[in-house]
Order: sequence, then structure tokens, then C-alpha cells
Amino acid sequence: MTQNLTEQELVRRQKLESLKEKGIDPFGEAFKTTHHSKEIFDTYKDKTKEELAELNIKCIIAGRIMTKRDMGKAGFMHLLDRDGQIQVYLRKDGLSELDFGLFLDADLGDIVGITGTIFRTNHGELSVKAEHYHHLTKALRPLPDKFHGLADVEERYRRRYVDLIVNEEARKVAFTRPRIIRALQHYFDGIGLIEVETPVLQPILGGAAARPFTTHHNTLDMDFYLRIATELPLKRLIVGGMEGVYEIGRLFRNEGISNRHNPEFTTVEAYIAYSDMPGMMSTVENCIESVA
Repeated sequence: MTQNLTEQELVRRQKLESLKEKGIDPFGEAFKTTHHSKEIFDTYKDKTKEELAELNIKCIIAGRIMTKRDMGKAGFMHLLDRDGQIQVYLRKDGLSELDFGLFLDADLGDIVGITGTIFRTNHGELSVKAEHYHHLTKALRPLPDKFHGLADVEERYRRRYVDLIVNEEARKVAFTRPRIIRALQHYFDGIGLIEVETPVLQPILGGAAARPFTTHHNTLDMDFYLRIATELPLKRLIVGGMEGVYEIGRLFRNEGISNRHNPEFTTVEAYIAYSDMPGMMSTVENCIESVA
């Protein structure tokens, strides 16, 4: 199948071949880091330029190139790692000829590693002065425009991984969600409930009024449904004597779709034996207070 490649994509593929000719794997190898950007900022944000020079702190970082400025015998770039962006300063006389050449040929979106020293620029920005440049992964497609990001809302939701690269708010949501899950688990565990996993494939629908996704089990020669609710299996566990259970699980409802309604979503459901409506209301209120 032929691909209709843009000029940028063709140039990036030429650079990929150039890396191979230099004996460099375009898609990298294992690379161990010592720091993330947040750790550097949190630890050294109060250090002056002179204090950092005296400390001479070595670090190894890695990330995706988000900006790049070539000024002839020197250059700057910003790397995006798990926690955010950090500036890297590169000098021709501070790197090998190969390393500086790799920097000059690099494209936005490439993933690289930097071995260097933490310092503060004359403008006061906490940065890393590169001593070694490690190519890790060649990006064959350009990033979205840095000023507008993914402007198409539908494209943002279809390509969430790209949105994570260019949208700081999307990154915050992605990293906050698992913290919320941990907080929910901490609360329910703390009041003595047992976390369970109930079947996703169910032979009979129940627990809600919704249109299901249907699949077929070949060995049993039966149709099964992706669950539309966790209610009935959880209640059966209460009948079985577990007394207090909860599940944070995926549900599937074959209905409308929008940026506010996804056919696949996560719910939290809990059941407690010997409780009543005021008791469950108190449980929910305390849960929200604890998680917040």
C-alpha cells in the first residue's frame, strides 16, 4: 500500500536512514535516567547560579524535543518528560562532533537522552548543560502546531496520545485520574470494604436499562454481553456473606457518543450489608470528602 507522505515526513525518513548509516539505531535502546524535570525544579529551584556551579550536580534526563533553537556554535531545546518541560543548553565545544551533529539534525518530536550538569542561565532559568547527547527515538511525523495544538476537538479525542504531548491540561487530567482511583481505594479499604472484580462478559443482562455490546463465545456457542452495570454481581457477593464490597470497573453501553459520553466508561459501586439509605448517604459524603 502506497503512502502519501508530506515533505516533512519524507525528510524525517531521510534522516532515519542517515542515523542507520552512522550506526545508530533510529528507534533506540535501553536508557537509564537519574532525574525527572519536576525533581530537578523541586530540589534546586532555590539555588543560585553560583551555588549550582559550586555543587556541580550531574544528571541524566530523557524526553521529547518540544522546542529547538540552533545558534551556530550553541543551541537550546526543551525536553518534555513525564512531569513537564526542562531546558537543555548545548555547546559545540562541549560535545563530540557526532553528538552536536545529532542535535543539529534532530527534529521536534524526537526522543533523546542528555547527560549533563544542572545550572542556571544568565536569564535565571534552571537548565541542564549537555555533555553527551543520546539519540533514542526518531519521530517520523511532525507534532501539531505548538501555538494551537490539536485544534480539532474530534481529533483530540480520537488521538489522545498526541493531545497528551501538546496539551498540558490533558496531561494533568491523565496524571490526576490514577491518584483519584488510589484515593477511592484507600477510603473504601479503610472502612473495611473488600475490592472485587466481577465478570465483564455476562450471559444475561441486568442492573440497568441500556443497549449492550454483544459478542459470541465459540466454545459454549452462546452470545454474551459486555456488562452494562456491576450491580447484580456485587449484590450476589453480599448474599454470599462478604458483607461489604466495592468495584471500580469498566462498563459498556452501546448508545450515543460525544465528548461527554463514552460507550466505555468507569464506575465506582459499593454495597454494605446491614446499612440503609442514610448510612449509604453518609458513606458517599465521607468518600467525597476523603478523596477531595
